[in-house]
Amino acid sequence: MGAPTPHALDAGAVAASQSGSAPLRPLLSVIVPTFNERDNVAALVGRLDAALGPISYEIVFVDDSTDDTPQVIAGLNSAAPIRLIHREADDRAGGLTTALVRGLREGAGQYVASIDADLQHPPEKLREMLDAARTSGADVVVASRYRAGGSARGLSGPARRAISIASKWLSKALFYERLQHTSDPGSGFFLLRRSVIEGAALRPVGYKMLTEILVRGTWHRLVEVPYKFEARAGGESKAGFRQGVQYLQHTARIFLEVPHVARAWKFGVVGATGVLVNLTFLWSGLSLLNLAPIGAWAFGVEASIVSNYGLNRSLTWRDRRQDGVAGWVAQGASYHATAVAGIAANFVIFGAATLLGAATLAAAVAGLAGGTAMNFIGASRLTFAPARRVPFEIARVATRRRAPATGAPADLAEEKAA
Repeated sequence: MGAPTPHALDAGAVAASQSGSAPLRPLLSVIVPTFNERDNVAALVGRLDAALGPISYEIVFVDDSTDDTPQVIAGLNSAAPIRLIHREADDRAGGLTTALVRGLREGAGQYVASIDADLQHPPEKLREMLDAARTSGADVVVASRYRAGGSARGLSGPARRAISIASKWLSKALFYERLQHTSDPGSGFFLLRRSVIEGAALRPVGYKMLTEILVRGTWHRLVEVPYKFEARAGGESKAGFRQGVQYLQHTARIFLEVPHVARAWKFGVVGATGVLVNLTFLWSGLSLLNLAPIGAWAFGVEASIVSNYGLNRSLTWRDRRQDGVAGWVAQGASYHATAVAGIAANFVIFGAATLLGAATLAAAVAGLAGGTAMNFIGASRLTFAPARRVPFEIARVATRRRAPATGAPADLAEEKAA
């Protein structure tokens, strides 16, 4: 068979093998989301060809354009297969990131990479990123503007640079568990193994696809390469107020939907609601039920404990809650115990700080911090402790002992394979 077809509409086939049998799987799929980028796509493809050279790769354009960009892409020639997926207006909800999801799912390569069409991401970096993934064994390679040797100079104006930095630190603070190893969680220029997103329920909004992948995907090692974010070569920037709103929507969606991130922040939010519940029931006990002050205090404390338990069970640790009435009661009793321990820690720290001469307000803050930390640790390690995993070797031995005699050869083969 001759050279691969230079372009294909919608979901065209990857280059077929010379024997005419099953298509060859490329090493790399380069995903390019486009929206009215007719002036840039030809230069992008030329630079990709020059940068990737003999590597087996494909280029997948996911196009939302309202101009003639699809026709320009369809007329391009490349050393690699080019595929074009044009999304009609009804399929464009979510913007850039949903286009990327489509492209990442459609790409056939062992590795998939995201790059902008506007040439602000230098295509020449892709070879370095692929080499970094293959030599280091990394699952994710991030091209970072904020590492030594990188630059965000292509961002238009100080306001956009400030917003970029602020959103970066907000994301890292909220989702520290998953973003601590990258200096640029908002980068749109990255490369990853296909396995990172296989089975992941990706639900992005707006522009920050990398954050979505790092939070919801499955990966173990991340490396970064610095790059200089260039000024736009042609066309108009898509960044604006709407994209800022989408970033906040996306951040809120991750916060609410993904249980294994931002637990401390969720616990803090729940605790803040508990203060309101406590004060409401304290007032009710004094004003409506005519309870003694100590009784009204206990009434408010108990109400806040129950409220906090329910909210933490539904939000902060919903992936670790025990189902059924028995589970609800057992974890509730444990949560009460840790809450009482937190109250005791608060009182002890406050008293000790006061005796040591601290100002009353400072002692109260110290007590509150200590009590909250005690509550969080107790809830995380005791009430909502993760399920214990039986080590593989122990589980395998136990299975072997229960197996009938006819299963012995298979068990022996398994042990040798391990």
